[in-house]
Amino acid sequence: MIKKLPGLRRKVGADSSKPQEEPAAAARKKRILIAALLVLFAAGLAYYLYGRGRISTDDAFVDGHIHYVTPRVAGYVVNVAVQDNQRVAAGDVLVELDPTDFQVALAQARADLASAESQLAALEMGVPLELDQTSSRVTGATAQREALYKSMDQARKEEEAARQDAAEAKARLDQARLDLTRFQSLRSQEVVSQSDMDKTTTAMNTAQAQTRAATARADAASRRLLSLEADAERLSAAIHLAETGQDTARIKDTEATAQRARVELAREKMRQAELNLGYTRIVSPTTGHVTKKAVEPGRLAAAGQPLLAVVPLAPEETWITANYKETQLTDVRPGQEVEFTVDAYPGRRFKGRVESIMAGTGAVFSLFPPENASGNYVKVVQRIPVKIVPEGLDADAPVLRLGMSVVPSILVR
Repeated sequence: MIKKLPGLRRKVGADSSKPQEEPAAAARKKRILIAALLVLFAAGLAYYLYGRGRISTDDAFVDGHIHYVTPRVAGYVVNVAVQDNQRVAAGDVLVELDPTDFQVALAQARADLASAESQLAALEMGVPLELDQTSSRVTGATAQREALYKSMDQARKEEEAARQDAAEAKARLDQARLDLTRFQSLRSQEVVSQSDMDKTTTAMNTAQAQTRAATARADAASRRLLSLEADAERLSAAIHLAETGQDTARIKDTEATAQRARVELAREKMRQAELNLGYTRIVSPTTGHVTKKAVEPGRLAAAGQPLLAVVPLAPEETWITANYKETQLTDVRPGQEVEFTVDAYPGRRFKGRVESIMAGTGAVFSLFPPENASGNYVKVVQRIPVKIVPEGLDADAPVLRLGMSVVPSILVR
C-alpha cells in the first residue's frame, strides 16, 4: 500500500494544475469581450458622428422642365416627324400642318396690298377731279354708299344676334356658377362625389369660355358696324363735295389719307398671313426627348391643343425635389452640400447643393388644401419641398430621368 503512494501523489499533482489553467482562459475571454465592446462602442460613436451632421429622406425625386408643344393655328396634320422618346434639337420640325389654306390666304393678302398701293399711287399723283367726271363719280359713290347701307343693315342684325348669344352665354355662366357653389357646399359635406364636382367645375369653365367667345363676337360685330358707318359717312362727304364742286384738293387729301390707312391694314394682314403660314411648321422649343405624343397624320389639330411634350434631360435642366419633414429643416440653408444616391444606379454617389426651400408646405399648395379650422384637428408633421441641383455631372454621368427615386443627404455640419 505504501508503494502506491508516489503514484497517487503524481496523479494528485497532475490534477492540481487544472485550476491554474482556468483563470488564464477566463482572463483571455475577458480581454476578448472587452475588445469587442470597445470595437462596438467605436463603431457606434463613428456612426453617430457621421450621421449627426446629415439629414436624409427617401421622399425625393428627380424633377425638370416639361415643354408642352401646341399649335398656334388650327389645321389638318400632314406629317409627324418624330416618335416617342426620340431625341430632338431646338428648332427641329416636329409636326407639319396642311399649309394650303394659309398659302391661299397669303396670296390674297398680297394681292390686296398690291391693289391698295396702286390706288394710293394714283391718288398721290395729283389727278384733278374734272367736271365731266363728276357725274360718273357721284353715281359710283352713290352705288357704293347704297351697298354700304345694306351691309350696315346686315351688320346690325349680326350685332343684335351676337348680343343675344352673349346674353344667353352669360345666363348659362351664371347658372354654372350657382351649380358650382351648390356642389362645393355639398362636396364639403361629402354628399356628392369628386367626379360630379369636377364635371360641375368643367361646365363652369366651358360656360366662361363660351361667354368670352360670344362677347368677342359681339364686339367684333360692333366694330364692323362702326367701320361701315365711317365708310358711309366718308362716301356721303365725298358725294357732297363732288356735287357742290368744292375744293378738289381737300377731297384728294381725305381720300389719300384713308387709302394710306387701307394700305397699312393690307400690309398687316399680309404679315399675319405670313405668320400663320409659318405656324404650320411646329418646331421643338428646346433640346430634349419627345414624350406623351398624342398626334397622328390626318387628325385635325386645334389651336392650343397639346400635341406632345419635349423633356430636356441635360444636367443643367434637371434638379431634385426632396420633401423633408419640417422637423428636419432647422439647420438647412441654401448653398449647403448634398450627397445623394439614385435607386436606378446602385453603388453610385452623386453630389449637389441646396438651391432653395419652398415658401410653404406641400399641403398648402395642393389642389384641395386642408382646412384646419373646421372639424377635429390631428397634428401631422408636414413636409416642405427642397430644391437640390446636382453638381459635377459630366457627359459620361448617368442620365437622371424625371421621376426617378432619390435619397439625398444634406450636410448641415
